Amino acid sequence: MQRAALAVLATAGLLCSPLVGTADAQVLYGSIVGNVTDAQGAQVPAASVTITNNATNFSAETVTNSEGGYSVPNVLPGSYDVKVSLQGFREFVKTGVPVSAGQISRVDVKLDIGAMTEVVTVESAVQLLQTDKTDLHTELKSKELSSLPLNQYRNYQALMNLVPGATPTRFQNAQTDTPGRALTTNVNGTNRNNNVTRIDGAASINVWLPHHAGYIAPVETIETVNISTNSFDASQGMTGGAAITVATKSGTNDFRGSTFWFANRDEFNARQNFFSGADNPNSSVDILGGTLGGPIRRNGLFFFGGWERNLEKNSRISTLTVPTALMRTGNFSEVLGFNSNFRIYDPATGNPATGADRATFAGAQIPASRMSPIASAVQAQYPLPNVPGTNNGTQNNYERTEFPEATRDNYDFKVNWNRTAGNQIWAKYSRMDATV
Repeated sequence: MQRAALAVLATAGLLCSPLVGTADAQVLYGSIVGNVTDAQGAQVPAASVTITNNATNFSAETVTNSEGGYSVPNVLPGSYDVKVSLQGFREFVKTGVPVSAGQISRVDVKLDIGAMTEVVTVESAVQLLQTDKTDLHTELKSKELSSLPLNQYRNYQALMNLVPGATPTRFQNAQTDTPGRALTTNVNGTNRNNNVTRIDGAASINVWLPHHAGYIAPVETIETVNISTNSFDASQGMTGGAAITVATKSGTNDFRGSTFWFANRDEFNARQNFFSGADNPNSSVDILGGTLGGPIRRNGLFFFGGWERNLEKNSRISTLTVPTALMRTGNFSEVLGFNSNFRIYDPATGNPATGADRATFAGAQIPASRMSPIASAVQAQYPLPNVPGTNNGTQNNYERTEFPEATRDNYDFKVNWNRTAGNQIWAKYSRMDATV
């Protein structure tokens, strides 16, 4: 058994100063941009723009520039309401604007003349058109991650199969090397070492095996996974195949959590074809855990935590070859039964330099007097055949049931502090303990 531990501590202080102009999306944060015009299409400068996070009540403000444009950069992922107001115009509100990590959400506004007490409310589409970036990407949200079929370890990387240009994900190294069971894939024909995974903005790379991610975040703790495969941003440098951005969940003003238990038993599975027994050997895989998030102080301080345990008690049938009872006495006549050309030569005969003219042991039987006591002692340590085997019972004649076990625990904890409208601070700690 080997024990492995991996701890990742990520902290970030975010200065979210509303700026006017063009916003470039970052790996960890998104942006909300747009243009404000009146009913005739003229640009509206000096309009007040306020964004409010529906889950945490965090808000940030800016004003439109002389060309009617506005930009709110460094926006944490989530759902936002965008409000635009100016004296002499009806107030405009667009609800449920989605913001994703590394993406730009555009909200263009047309203001109608009227009193500010009059409000025009528009509900945003769940998915916005991509008009401000040229990258080719696939985005998977929490619902898809937890609802779509995953592999036996519930690894979100299994959904890389849905990304155009990606080869089917697969294991490449043993569980002792990658206890998190990271998957590897090639994207657009590039070497898999060129893929880079970032968790909450920090690169997660297995230094010893760089084609694997270092830490695999549990599915229940993930908010979104963004996979860019072409025309990357400068912020996604050091990438040649896929730039994978994982944004984990944060706490909100509401207490929310989940518990889960996925179980697989040998009784649920078809009988292993090459096993001679009537039933599968006992085996089980359990993935269980839970998450909880909520406010420490409403509208200001939030937490989110998760724990996942993987208990794996597998069964494995190893088919081996051991000496038969006759072979242990020096009698190899069983081999002659399926190979008439089989011969055992007496090393004490013939030319000692060239081996020419050596005599054979009659009937492929070595006399007991010629058997080495040391070899016999070593031979006695081997078990006797327990299955008929092949080639007259001389090969593949022993089956051994093995029960390798593996235990893995993932711990995740995240704190978000909305200190002011212009300053957000968060900290994240993740740890994996594994015995394989």
